[in-house]
Amino acid sequence: MTTIDSSKKEDRNLHMIEKEQTKQTVTLPPKKVMANKLAAAAKAATVTTTTTNKITANTNPSTTVANETSKRRLSSSIEHSVREKKMSRESAKPSKTITHSDRIVEAEISQYRPYFTETDPSSPEQTATNKEKNLRVVLEYPGSIEPENFLLLKPVLKNTTNKSNEEEEEDKDEYNPISDLMRTAELIYEYYLTAEQQEVLGDQSQGIMRNLTKYRNRRFGAGFAQAVKDFNTVIRHFKAEGVLSKNAKDMCHPNYDLTCHILFQVYSRTVARQADALNNYQAFSNNVYGEINPILVKEFIGKTGLNSRSVFMDLGCGIGNVVLQVAAQTGCEAYGIEIMETPCKFAKRQLKEYAARMKAWRLPTGKIHFRHGDFLDVTANDLYATLKRSDVLLVNNYAFDASTNQALAQLFLDLKEGTRIISLKSFVPKHHKINQRTLNMPESILRVEEFEYYSEAVSWTNNGGQYYIATVDRSRLAPYYEELYGR
Repeated sequence: MTTIDSSKKEDRNLHMIEKEQTKQTVTLPPKKVMANKLAAAAKAATVTTTTTNKITANTNPSTTVANETSKRRLSSSIEHSVREKKMSRESAKPSKTITHSDRIVEAEISQYRPYFTETDPSSPEQTATNKEKNLRVVLEYPGSIEPENFLLLKPVLKNTTNKSNEEEEEDKDEYNPISDLMRTAELIYEYYLTAEQQEVLGDQSQGIMRNLTKYRNRRFGAGFAQAVKDFNTVIRHFKAEGVLSKNAKDMCHPNYDLTCHILFQVYSRTVARQADALNNYQAFSNNVYGEINPILVKEFIGKTGLNSRSVFMDLGCGIGNVVLQVAAQTGCEAYGIEIMETPCKFAKRQLKEYAARMKAWRLPTGKIHFRHGDFLDVTANDLYATLKRSDVLLVNNYAFDASTNQALAQLFLDLKEGTRIISLKSFVPKHHKINQRTLNMPESILRVEEFEYYSEAVSWTNNGGQYYIATVDRSRLAPYYEELYGR
């Protein structure tokens, strides 16, 4: 029988205890390890204060309490610093990027000319420099996205491009980066700042806002660039203070004016240069392309009561302008389906830019989806379930033939009660009557109202016209079913 020396046994026990203690230290949960690090950092930061406390502890007990409070404050300040570093790391993550204004100008640079060509009025002997003539600035937005780059040139008509700068006529139909920048600054000033906060930027009679207008009108590049820098400084300050975040949250959704400007920015950076491709359709067919303009879409939103809880569908959405506007103004869930490949491709391109732009403006996007396919075959396009729960449908059926309108009407049989259908032609004939013969026809469940729109409401004519809102209302069939079935 083997005997074990008691001293060796004690050494082994001590060794096992030390090993277990080491093991426990290594396996501390991450949060506790971080807490220990914070405590150690706080202790290191308060070495001087602690030393002073020990010297005076016996003479002034109240000082000890104050010093203990100081320790806690130092510790909390370090924790706050850690949180700030974590937030900065999160903000440094890649985000959706806008298409900058200068890229649009550079792509068509032959059609642009210098705008800021005048010298400083206080020094008339100076001549304009190339830096002034091809002025570049950046503009700060309310959101966390990077500032936008602007190359401040003016678009000119093609038949005047060989003339002198003074004789070249501005092309009012082309993208103007100076107008874009000015309008953006004005909208930030108007909708993101309170009256008291606006005083920091002045107004059209004094201050930074006055300088933007004054130096733009005088074509003094250095003055304009400085005014933009001053504007950016104020906006960055308000962003750091959380002012713009709060004001944007209070605004919730952009109003009509702001929405129109954002959609203009989106369109000018994604579709405008290739808009001619939208004209490639067969004349007098169901695929004739036409857009409903924002002013009429605004009316649609008001008439149908669309809100953030609504589901909206645009059957034949084209490049998606209506879907984007409705989602922006209401925050609703919005769907668009388009059979033609080119418009649908543009719609998806616009959606990508729209998402980045709305982030720059610190605004919610709404839930938006685009599908490429035939709206008469919603099952194949995975939209049948969405169709059944839709609150508002838009069908720009102005150019549709009778068979297409009839096929569309069959889809309406599956809509829920109260769904509203906006169309440019009525799906219900004027003299339609409900009787036993028409009881099961889709036209019989639609209660139709007629409205008038005015000039420039649609893209295909400057004249006014009519549009229709049909509401799914099966209650109007109840008397006929009672008469037919006796219940």
